Amino acid sequence: MGDHTDTSGNEAHKLRTRLVGGLRTSGVLRSESVETAMLAVPRHRFIPEAPLRAAYADDVYVTKRNSDGEAVSSASQPAIVAEMLEQLDVRPGHRVLEIGAGTGYNAALLDALVGPEGAVTTVDIDADAVDRARRALDDVGCERVQAVRGDGELGWPEGAPYDRVIATVGTWDLPPAWWDQLADGGRLVAPLSIRGCEHSVAFDYRGGVMRSRSIVSCGFMPMRGLGSHEGHTVELSSGRILTFHVDEEVEAAGAEGAL
Repeated sequence: MGDHTDTSGNEAHKLRTRLVGGLRTSGVLRSESVETAMLAVPRHRFIPEAPLRAAYADDVYVTKRNSDGEAVSSASQPAIVAEMLEQLDVRPGHRVLEIGAGTGYNAALLDALVGPEGAVTTVDIDADAVDRARRALDDVGCERVQAVRGDGELGWPEGAPYDRVIATVGTWDLPPAWWDQLADGGRLVAPLSIRGCEHSVAFDYRGGVMRSRSIVSCGFMPMRGLGSHEGHTVELSSGRILTFHVDEEVEAAGAEGAL
């Protein structure tokens, strides 16, 4: 693990401290380890195109759109990032697999949590995302993190078994590869579609059986590749992104009116 200490200036430090303080006050941050990691890892270095205040707002930041203008990659909302890391309960020395590299920010947080004796692998089907994550991780001293291109549905068997598996893309089910690559006694956290809405569910895996441990509401870009499933992503006027796993088109105005 490299040195995650931010040296970019007082303003970034103040904004990051304010963000983390708000997450702690709201009860999202509950452990010292996750709080320490979020204070240490500079989120703005993973989204350099964002204004500093936007980088430290508790909101999603879109980083890539397709030819139709739809968001296909983003930096997740810090509150959701923190909540899922709390669910995952990463310990020093753990081997962790992340499905969905995104900007690399979450992998850097995982690297801070596992420490020098642990290992983090992040896999993404999008070559641009992998390249971007790799550059940002190197820039902040996380050279030990392995960023690889592959279909997340298949996991990354080369590094298995993993003590923890976390998916940062929406999925309809838990692919068999994730089960196969999770160590007995391990934990998996994934955003699952339940009745058309997404929830981050933490599962403990023991004796070949997955048992749910906790569940929180969330919203993520849908998985692409073998695990893809038709859904509709809606970007609200606030910049927030919702994914509806239903057959009908969902318009932003209607979604905002229902919230």
